Amino acid sequence: VALVIFAFGLLAAVGLQLSSLQSTQYTANSVIATAMAREYGELMQLVPDAASATSSATSSSTDTLMLDTDSIATTATANDCTGSSKTCTPAQLIAAMRNDWGLRVKSPQVLPQGKAEVCRDQTPRNASGDLEWGGCDETGEVVLVKMGWLGKPPVGTQDSGGDTSWMTADRPRFAVSVMVNLKDYVAH
Repeated sequence: VALVIFAFGLLAAVGLQLSSLQSTQYTANSVIATAMAREYGELMQLVPDAASATSSATSSSTDTLMLDTDSIATTATANDCTGSSKTCTPAQLIAAMRNDWGLRVKSPQVLPQGKAEVCRDQTPRNASGDLEWGGCDETGEVVLVKMGWLGKPPVGTQDSGGDTSWMTADRPRFAVSVMVNLKDYVAH
């Protein structure tokens, strides 16, 4: 009887340990994504408006730091402008910085199925209050970095029929404003 009670206690402890490990992984991914969003915001503030089309840019513009990581091919070269023998135009330098950051977001060693979108969006949430990819209205003065990655389902929920849609990479985990007021950075 004591062995059976001990075995049930041991199983509960193993389940608790697995849940704790999963929570730790989610927290680690959140920290990485937050640091990357902050880094990109600082990068955007480094580039003068004369070199980057910040206020009028969409993610399809060539001279902008607005981006959607889905548009960056895994064959893109991130370091086109590095090295003492390189001469790059401002647009080429912006593309190299954008590609470098986007490729790091997409790297499986950084975030599992990582994805990011940087855009101007006054209404980042849909009618039901959820963040979503795309749908950037490209208006207003708030620049958002939307970040997402694939999460693992909580222990015991694989077959429970519970709602696990929030764990997919098909919607952002968070959106953070990196330039609250473009007027501070854009010449008028």
